[in-house]
Amino acid sequence: MPEETVLIQPLPIERDEFGFWPHPQWPSTDDELIPYTWFTERGLEVRETNFEYDAPEELQATGFHDGIPNCTAWEPSPSSGDGWFIFSIHDADDGPICV
Repeated sequence: MPEETVLIQPLPIERDEFGFWPHPQWPSTDDELIPYTWFTERGLEVRETNFEYDAPEELQATGFHDGIPNCTAWEPSPSSGDGWFIFSIHDADDGPICV
């Protein structure tokens, strides 16, 4: 019997105290910040929104405390078009990003 394809669905976002949240189906990998191959294998297109370029300046000015990013007030701009949803908000080398 062929394996049933399970589509990844958007879920309610429950951010932690720093504003981060991974979708439960986010693959754990130490090799890549964003596992592009994993997304491609599932027919998903990835777009990234960077806190540095997306968040208002006043939020960016207060977005770091003692070197720890805090993006709890950041509402990432949605991608244009239909079918997009947030898969992760996490810290990256250059600050928080939304995938």
